[in-house]
Amino acid sequence: MLKPAFALFTLQELPFSRFDFPRWQSALAICLIGVLIGLDPAMRNGSNGAPVMPLYAALLLGLISIWAGVLLIVGVLKWWLKRGQRWDGQGDLFNLVAASWLVADVLGAGATALGVPPLLTFPLCLYSIWVGANAISSAIPRASLGYAIGGIVVSSLPAMLAAGLALVAGGVIVAPVAA
Repeated sequence: MLKPAFALFTLQELPFSRFDFPRWQSALAICLIGVLIGLDPAMRNGSNGAPVMPLYAALLLGLISIWAGVLLIVGVLKWWLKRGQRWDGQGDLFNLVAASWLVADVLGAGATALGVPPLLTFPLCLYSIWVGANAISSAIPRASLGYAIGGIVVSSLPAMLAAGLALVAGGVIVAPVAA
């Protein structure tokens, strides 16, 4: 999985066959991103009136929010790409999404976990969208780069909502425990 992930990060075009690696590798990559999200100091320092969250709770919320987001993104992308018969459903979209996110999102979440302000990591977030769209358009020739960007943006909206709800729910659950 690492070779395709680094190739995608450098915007190399790869066919779907390059994403035929075991799903556990993709799951491990998603979990790594979730752990790094959970290590974000803003989740554990009680800023903005939020309760101070124990490390285990922040890690768990990071994992829950990333998994909710990934599953929604992959689900919406499947629908989006099958519209207009751009994609026949062949190939592992989950592995493609995980590989396209791996490098940029690990760098962004890792930098945030080290205390880098989110505004400075925002360009990595935008680049991650570009990498994902480039990966989709190279693996699915009938999906243009613009259509792939549109699919990622459309699928990110419910994913951000679900991740936000998971974080709010986790904060509500952790608040009485932390008090």
